[in-house]
Amino acid sequence: MKICFTTALFGDPKTLDKPAKFERNPNYDYFLFTDIDGEHFDTSWDIINIKDNPNISNLTSTVRKSRYPKFMSWELLESLGKSYDVVFYCDAQFSPRIDFDWVECAENVLKPELNEFGFMQTYHHTARVFNRGINGDIRQILRGRRDTRESMNKTRQFFKMHDESVDLNKNVYYENTTFGYSMNDDVVRNLLSEFWKIYTSEDITFRDQPLWNFLLIKHNLTPSVCNQIAKKNDKGDVNWGGAFTLSGEKAKRFRV
Repeated sequence: MKICFTTALFGDPKTLDKPAKFERNPNYDYFLFTDIDGEHFDTSWDIINIKDNPNISNLTSTVRKSRYPKFMSWELLESLGKSYDVVFYCDAQFSPRIDFDWVECAENVLKPELNEFGFMQTYHHTARVFNRGINGDIRQILRGRRDTRESMNKTRQFFKMHDESVDLNKNVYYENTTFGYSMNDDVVRNLLSEFWKIYTSEDITFRDQPLWNFLLIKHNLTPSVCNQIAKKNDKGDVNWGGAFTLSGEKAKRFRV
């Protein structure tokens, strides 16, 4: 089983999360894609600077640039001459644990009898977002001032024009903080490619979860949720439990 882990960090190294130092499994690869010089990092990730990659060089938004290695890592890895059975992504404030059974998790990603397609993630950790779907997340984004009302209105308008049959209130919602996927699954590749095309060509929010969940509903695709790495707290919220370690100051505020 060939497994690799990826993360991404773009922008000003003085204000960004500090990727952790952690124990690595010698059987796996660990790549941090970035536009920051390696001298700014003290981490266990292998640093790969892609600031000159033609797929992002024409983008002005640092956040949008960071979504290329997040959603198109299969393409990046192939451009490096690398191939894997399963790729696990985590935001840069996380790191994969050495004592977790990643092979078993990867096998679950690849089992066609368990999954509609080779993608695994977790439900949104906030119950009021999970229960209210895309519109619930939009309200949460506005409440947290993570994007503007104008941007979110444009996003809703695009969704309606692109496919008005998609229920923006559907009471299931997936989180993109961490996920795993089959690198050789054509359905996965096509979905990720469609996401990237829309995300970089339409005047919509830079937040990636609304569009991702929209496309899942549009194509009637259901990611698998691995019970061994997703657990509920006493409020019914679902978080990654055990698979990834949250480091630094954010770990003190993270509910598990």
